[in-house]
Amino acid sequence: MVFIEKLVGILSFTLLYLWHINRVTLILFLITLILLIFLYYVCVRNSSLVPNLINHLLKGSSHNRKKHAMEKMQHYHELSRTPRIAPVLIPLAVTIFVAYIILNKYIFLAIVTSGSMAPTLEVTDMVFMQSLQIDPEEGEIIMFDVKEVNMPVIHRIQSIIDGRIKTKGDAAQFTDDWTLKEKEIKGEAVMFKGKPIIVKGIGEYLLFNPEKTKITRYGSEMYKMSQIVQGVKRLGLTIFIICILLYVLSATSSKR
Repeated sequence: MVFIEKLVGILSFTLLYLWHINRVTLILFLITLILLIFLYYVCVRNSSLVPNLINHLLKGSSHNRKKHAMEKMQHYHELSRTPRIAPVLIPLAVTIFVAYIILNKYIFLAIVTSGSMAPTLEVTDMVFMQSLQIDPEEGEIIMFDVKEVNMPVIHRIQSIIDGRIKTKGDAAQFTDDWTLKEKEIKGEAVMFKGKPIIVKGIGEYLLFNPEKTKITRYGSEMYKMSQIVQGVKRLGLTIFIICILLYVLSATSSKR
């Protein structure tokens, strides 16, 4: 479920980002998507759209019914022999490509674990981060690891002097004690119209907080839900591979 939510989030962000940055690329992407759907219905669903279109053209250009029937039969024969691999491989390749980006954390969701960035980022918020192109500038929100803190820190860049980066939380009065280098940055927040892209309502299940635990006669509901989600995260790659195998099996069985 976490992988699906991340996938939906990344696809939504991609559409919004293309709309904001390059609408021509977005239009080409949508045209390509429509073309893939069209090919899927033609090759997999045995759509009669193309045969009917060819039939209409042949009727207008040929007056020999026998020749027309032979050409039609030959066309159906060639169509039946055409391999239908593309409609299966294209969605599979796109899925593997997106999974590769997520698993290598080129684009990922980071959980805010403290209130040091309030009100911009609240605790349990999930903010989109990217590590494809890290070019730190003053005012940008970055994620990094430091020895003084057990979990990754998400703070804003306060200043950059001679390659030394100083950070500060929006809710803090003073800059952080540590100094960073560019290579220590794990990711930069993805911005849209000057604001980070945030997903709310999911992080609380990924980050266990004892203060928000609800105790019932069945036990800790929050803890159990968190444990389930953590288990799904650990088995994410296995679940992904199983889903791919099921997709391939269903695609091959639908051809028979």
